[in-house]
Amino acid sequence: MQKSRRTGGNHRRATPTPSQRTALTEFDIHAACYVGNTAEVRRLLSQDQSDINRVGGLWGLTPVLTAALQGHRDMVELLVSRGADVSLVDVYGDNILHWASEGGGRETVEFVLSLDGVDVNSRGGGGWTPVMRAARGGHRDVVELLVSRGADVSLVDDDGDNILHLACYEGDGTTVEFVLSLDAVDVNARNSDGQTAADVASVRGHRQLSDLLVSRGTQ
Repeated sequence: MQKSRRTGGNHRRATPTPSQRTALTEFDIHAACYVGNTAEVRRLLSQDQSDINRVGGLWGLTPVLTAALQGHRDMVELLVSRGADVSLVDVYGDNILHWASEGGGRETVEFVLSLDGVDVNSRGGGGWTPVMRAARGGHRDVVELLVSRGADVSLVDDDGDNILHLACYEGDGTTVEFVLSLDAVDVNARNSDGQTAADVASVRGHRQLSDLLVSRGTQ
């Protein structure tokens, strides 16, 4: 977190007024959200020093998207209560549920799912849904939660990858096992490169997963 700078000995820099907001001040709220410093965010918002929906960084995240990614459920709740717009998306079209699922914080995902207007099957960058992001990250508990809330595991992304393909990327066996237990997932489905999930696991160096998939019927 960016702390207040000192200039000229013991003279602390002046606190900016709403008309004097700086890039540094706006960075402060993103940084505070990233590390989960709710006290600092409360201070910034109470002094009207920061735009709660300001976009920052290469991906164009708002503070609440940053907090969701990091799994800071209390921070997300605070920002929402102060007016954070949860309908906003980043430069790739990913929304708050995508980012919460990417981060893998189950409590954060549960809170986001309770918000009005959040679509569990919304499409973001690459055509990924939130459950695809959770599977890609190896977050089995989040995948299970999203499925229980209506996530459609039969969907594929822009590359033709289904949830099983994506679960094989990082090689988390518990996530793959759970996905295999779902009736709607075709173990022999091929993506746009003609690869099955077993092929993806093999290419990524997850030999045990590849063997598991073959044992489950991959041709």
